[in-house]
Amino acid sequence: MKKHLALALLPVLSALACVSPGVEFGESEQAATTPLRQKALGRMRNAAKYFHDNVARHGGYAWHHNATNLSERWGDIQLDEDQIMIQSPGTSDVTIAFVEAALADPATPALKTYALDAAMALRHGQVKSGGWRLYADFKPTPLLRACYLNTTASCGCGGCTMTVYDDQVTQNALIAMMRTDQLLGFANTAISGSSAYARARVETSQFPTNGGFPQGFAGPVAARPALSASYPPSIGTSCGLANCYANSYTNEYWDDPTLNDNLATSFVEMLYWAKELYPSQAATYQSMRTAFGDFLRRAQMPQPQPAWAQQYDLQMQPRWARSWEAPAIAGQESQDVMWALLRLYQLDPGVPANRAAVGTALAYLESVDYVNDTLLSRYIELDDTSPSNIGFYTVKAGGYPVRFSTAPPTYQNYGWEVPSQLAAIRAEYDRLATDTTVMKRSCQQLRADTAQAVDAAVNNERWITPYSPGGPRSGATPGDYLDTSTFVRNLRTLAEFVTRTTTDCTAWNY
Repeated sequence: MKKHLALALLPVLSALACVSPGVEFGESEQAATTPLRQKALGRMRNAAKYFHDNVARHGGYAWHHNATNLSERWGDIQLDEDQIMIQSPGTSDVTIAFVEAALADPATPALKTYALDAAMALRHGQVKSGGWRLYADFKPTPLLRACYLNTTASCGCGGCTMTVYDDQVTQNALIAMMRTDQLLGFANTAISGSSAYARARVETSQFPTNGGFPQGFAGPVAARPALSASYPPSIGTSCGLANCYANSYTNEYWDDPTLNDNLATSFVEMLYWAKELYPSQAATYQSMRTAFGDFLRRAQMPQPQPAWAQQYDLQMQPRWARSWEAPAIAGQESQDVMWALLRLYQLDPGVPANRAAVGTALAYLESVDYVNDTLLSRYIELDDTSPSNIGFYTVKAGGYPVRFSTAPPTYQNYGWEVPSQLAAIRAEYDRLATDTTVMKRSCQQLRADTAQAVDAAVNNERWITPYSPGGPRSGATPGDYLDTSTFVRNLRTLAEFVTRTTTDCTAWNY
């Protein structure tokens, strides 16, 4: 995480804390001797209040908010005062952070109000097909068009009717809605209704028999056979990627089973919360979760490359999506699938095949990471005769040629190399052999993370991130921003510390 420019001023800010407008609830003048838990409570309450009261628009949030001009707001595009981001790290994440803060600190009822306001912003963005899209627009005539469930009278905007799973949009929004429903005791009809409507349509978006999910849906999806993944015909570099693999399909890629952008873990968590919070439908959500685990195992490529592709066609073979998203072993998505399978095994050790699939994949992927085992290629060439480790990226120039190169790609708004998480995955794989409790950060690490969040809070109420915009946000004003991902990470850390210092981390309450 980047340190903000005001870090050097923290001793001064701490000295002024007892007289600043953002003085913590209950903080005494003896700040140096205040227990860390009391400080964490104060920062959590103040930061939540500041973000809700000053940063929110219609109850929702962008990704980046100019700290000195809060009307300058950015997601992956610039947003006006009536537009919010649903996609992470946006309004869904903030809602979840508020829920966790409210559960950690029931003595502060305002936290519950903040969670409700953010959830109601999500409800406004819910579309008639059941889930959510990247943005929500509160104008009477929205510029960011969508077929909104509660406000759009007639939908004539084509693709804007589609619910989006890509980038975990609907998964995280539904988790936020379900958790807010629980926080409010399932008594708020607007939130309960939104959750129920979304869950009913998510249920019809999982491919019957196959068990996977598409990138998005506008209605129920048709059954697909439970095929196991296989290599496309005529693979190999000698014929060139455009000739080796089909690049025209009867289906659009977003209608086919996908793992793009780390969807696997988000589906598992969405179904986990659905089962936990709605016990009358627990059997349905358990069945969906089991079917998804079966799909993930079938989607694992056979030897010699037992990892996962980014997306699959009707024959469960890796397929093209956009012109730079090739049929290939996908390093990023493979790591996400392994985390998902380990989570499924942790939830249900009675299915050892989930953990076993991870062991097989690790043996292969640990042989192809590089730069002292710190990087994986986003795409690795498919090869059914040897465990290829040739990484590449694609360019669209008269077809779909491939450029095998270690030079930086020309298309920069994409991660062509991804950090290797294999050591952490291996550690969790080994841990689960004897311990299937939920993996948590250690009390020592939680205390360190909490102390950092406490000390970094400017005026005891906000976290500043220096921002040098580039790419699609190059028009943003450089300088200090209130970054939603930073706020969410720190607020959730503080809430976890407040909670766990009454349970398993009582020794760390200082």
